[in-house]
Amino acid sequence: MGAQFRWIEALCLASVIMATTWVEFSFSDSEEIIDPVISLDGYVQLSTRSSMDSLNLKQFDVGAKASFELQMTQLEPEKCENCLYELEGKRITGTVVITELIDEQGRSGRIEADLNISHIEERDSDGFLLQEWFVFDWDAGASSFNQMIHVIHSSTPWSDEQASSSFLIDTTTGSESRTGPNLIKQEISESQELVRACLPDSFTCNGISNWDIEMNVNRGNIGESLVVQSPSGYSEISIPNNLEFSDSGFLGSWVNLSETDVPITSNCLVNPGNINSAGSWEIDGSGSGIISPLSSVLSSAGIPVLQIQIGLGVLTVLEGDTGTCSQYIADDSIAQILMFED
Repeated sequence: MGAQFRWIEALCLASVIMATTWVEFSFSDSEEIIDPVISLDGYVQLSTRSSMDSLNLKQFDVGAKASFELQMTQLEPEKCENCLYELEGKRITGTVVITELIDEQGRSGRIEADLNISHIEERDSDGFLLQEWFVFDWDAGASSFNQMIHVIHSSTPWSDEQASSSFLIDTTTGSESRTGPNLIKQEISESQELVRACLPDSFTCNGISNWDIEMNVNRGNIGESLVVQSPSGYSEISIPNNLEFSDSGFLGSWVNLSETDVPITSNCLVNPGNINSAGSWEIDGSGSGIISPLSSVLSSAGIPVLQIQIGLGVLTVLEGDTGTCSQYIADDSIAQILMFED
C-alpha cells in the first residue's frame, strides 16, 4: 500500500481535506481573538501518486478530484487516568466525493466517503503539548480503513503561540508558507478565509494559477462542546515465539533500522487478535527528526498539526488477524508512539 504514504498522507489529505488545525492561530502580534473554525469546503486535486495511494486508489490514474464539505465539533474529553492536565479535542466530520477516477481500462468512476477525524491533546499550563491522540476513520466501501495514533512527547513541542510563526509568514497578499509547499491564505471576510496550496512533489501545481488545494475556511460560533470518554489506554500483548518477521510499517519507513530480537511483550492501542508476524528494530538516529505532515497547510486553516518525533529507540510491529499495531519507545524511555491500523 506504500507504507510511507498511506497513513501520513491519508491524515494530511484528510486534514487538508478537513482543513482544521488544532490551534486557532492569530497571524499578527495583536491580542485579537479569532473565532474558531466551524466548517470547511473545497477540493483537493490528487495530483501525485502518493496522494492517490493514501486513499487506497492505487488502481486509478493520478489526477482524481476530492471535493469535501466538513464540519467541526469541539470535544470535551473526560480526564484520562495518567493525565496531569485537562484534555481538549476537536472532531471533523463530513462527506468527501472523489470524481474523475480513471482505471487502467479507461473507465471512469466516483467514490463517496464519510470522513470522521478526532484529535485530542493534553497541554501543560504554558500551552506546551504533552501528548495527543488521533483517530482517523475513512468509510468508503472497499477503500475503507481506520487508524489511530497516540504520541507521548518527551520534549514538549511548540506552544500555541510559537506554532503559527514557525509555519507561516505574513505578506502583503496574505499568509504564506515559510518552507513549502506553495501556500497562500487570504481573508475574504471577517468570518471566511480562502486557502490555496500545492501538494508536496506536485508537478502540475504552479502556485499561481493552478492549485492542488483550494478551500474555504469558515469561522464563527462552534456551539456547545460534546462530552466524550477519555482516550482509551494501551494494553500489553504477549508475543509468541517463532513467528514470521513482520514489515516495519509506516514508522519504520522514515528511519534507518537494524533488526533486533523480538521482545516477549509489546504495547498495543487495540488487541490485534491472533498474531501472525512480529518484528523489532533498533533506530540508529541518523535519519531521525520531526514528521509534521502538511503542517503549513493545516496551520493556515487554523487546524491539528500532528508532530511525530523519532530518534534513537526501538520499534516493534505486530501483525494480527484484526490489525497491525506498532510501538516506538525512545531511548529516554519517556517518548512513545503507538499506532494501530485495521
